[in-house]
Parts: sequence; C-alpha cells; structure tokens
Amino acid sequence: MDQIKALNDSAGQAIPAVLSSTIKIFVPLLLTNKVEIHAIPPKTESYGSHPRQKLDLYLPKENAQNSPILAFFYGGGLVRGDKIIAQIPEGLVYANLGSFFASRGVATVVADYRRVNSEIGGEDAVFPSGGEDVSLVLKWLETYAGNSKRDVYICGNSAGGVHISTFLFEPRFLEQRISYISGKTAITLKGAIEQSVPLHFKNASADRFDTLKLYFGSMEEVDRRCPYGLFETISKSGKSREEVGVPKVLALLGDFDPEDEIVQPMEDLVALWKKTWEGGIDFIKMEGHNHISPPYALLSNDKKGEQWAEDIVKWIQGLSNGKL
Repeated sequence: MDQIKALNDSAGQAIPAVLSSTIKIFVPLLLTNKVEIHAIPPKTESYGSHPRQKLDLYLPKENAQNSPILAFFYGGGLVRGDKIIAQIPEGLVYANLGSFFASRGVATVVADYRRVNSEIGGEDAVFPSGGEDVSLVLKWLETYAGNSKRDVYICGNSAGGVHISTFLFEPRFLEQRISYISGKTAITLKGAIEQSVPLHFKNASADRFDTLKLYFGSMEEVDRRCPYGLFETISKSGKSREEVGVPKVLALLGDFDPEDEIVQPMEDLVALWKKTWEGGIDFIKMEGHNHISPPYALLSNDKKGEQWAEDIVKWIQGLSNGKL
C-alpha cells in the first residue's frame, strides 16, 4: 500500500488521475497469486431476461448450503464495469474478490448490471434500472436458497453503491425490502455495505453531467433520485427503518477517496441517517486506499490492503450471529 500513498502524493485523489496507475500496481501482484484466485471457480447464472443480467457465484468449500451470501455490485461511473474485467490478464478481477470472500466462508455473487449508453457501449440503462437489477439478483437468490434460510448482504462499490441505494430507498421496492428484512422468506436481508459511493452529485465534475442526465433525467431529477435525495424523502416521512424495510448499513471510505465527489456525499448521508434514526449504521476507514484500489488489493498478498474485506467478514459474522 506504500505505492498507493506515493501515487496519492504525486497525482492526488481525482479518480481519472489514479485509475490506470492503481491497476498497474496491483496486476503483477494478482498474477503472482493467480492459482489461489482461481482455486474457487465461479458458476455463471442468468438472473433476468436481459443478456446483461448475469452473475458469477463463488461458493465456500465448506458449509456452502448454509453460509451467508454477499452480493457485490462493482463501480464504473454508470457506464463501465464487468464481473470479469477483460482488460485485466487471466480473468483475475473480480474473481479475486469472489474467491477472497468465499475462502472466508461467505458465498459471493458478482453481478453484471445494465449500463448507461456512452461512446464505449451501454445497455440503455435509465433510472431505476440499477435498483431493478439489484432487485432481480435478490429474487434469484431467493429462488437459489430454496427451502433453506440464508442471510444475505448487498455491497455496492462506487456506482454499484448508487444502485444498491436505489433498491434500499426507492419506494417501488418497499414491499420486497420489507419481505426480506422480516425473516419470513428464504433469504433475510441482514445488511448493506456502501463502499466509497457518490451518494449525491452536488460536487460532481461537469464532465459527469451528461451521463447523470442520461440515467436520472434532468438535473432536478438527479438531485431527487440520487441516493441522498431518496433518503431525504424517507427522513421527512418520519418512518422507522423497519417501516421502510432498510437493513443495517456499513459505510466504508478510503483514506484517499476524493473529498468532493465521494467523502462529502457519504458524510452527508451518514449525518442525515443518524439524525433520522440514530443507530443502524456503522463506519470503517479503508486505510491506505484510494478510490480504485480496494477490490484490486484482494488476494494480492497485501494484508493491509485486504483489511477492509476482513472487516466486512467480521461485520457479516456479527450480524449473522446476532451479535451486532
């Protein structure tokens, strides 16, 4: 992680400034550990009718039928991202993430979702398609669980966190959320993990506006439909966390996350959450990380870089055992 600090000192925190250099730091480390990364091969499944709605399932080698399940939604600025990134050699990312959590007893899903159209592609994603894709992944997990009872956690990194937040706060998913936190279905949604998420876009750079408007609508709709805007509506309603079907949340921020686009929006939502409900939200600092590095650090043999994921495993174990 010393190289990430050095990169921050030389290039700053802006995401475009650190993106390619961060990947270059970790790819050789991941290649060295590729045997361990591929020791848990995934099973690919369709969770919906759209060609993009596919997921990779990584299962623990022991207790796979009863383990908690983590559904991970990667970042990519709403326009990029794949469950296996083609630009990374030998399919190492996000296989490294799936294998990391599965090797620690947490069955893991890494799901593709529909993206906003851009010069590099896209699948016509418009709000609330991200929340719809999260919803469908959870319905697939409900079917997968069958007659068993499984604790489920959803984790969204950056733009993926926007999508899990849409599922968590948008009224059209209320009935499904309430059914999942009730413990009366095959899956119980025990927690949600917001990892370095742009929860509002008040400080977003101007070059993001076209994508934001394509996805959310007008700039007024961006403010209303972004996670912070959706949560503001919940806050004003005076309803309890249970009444709106929202599980406990873990918020994560990297040491070198951008202050304007990531840190301030997350701090704003945490403050509003505590004002609204007081408890039910925890916070972890991802020491030594910039905005790009956390997923790439897993199974890189950098123990400090992996600590954020070890902390998530402990948080999941605590909730699943009723200790948090």
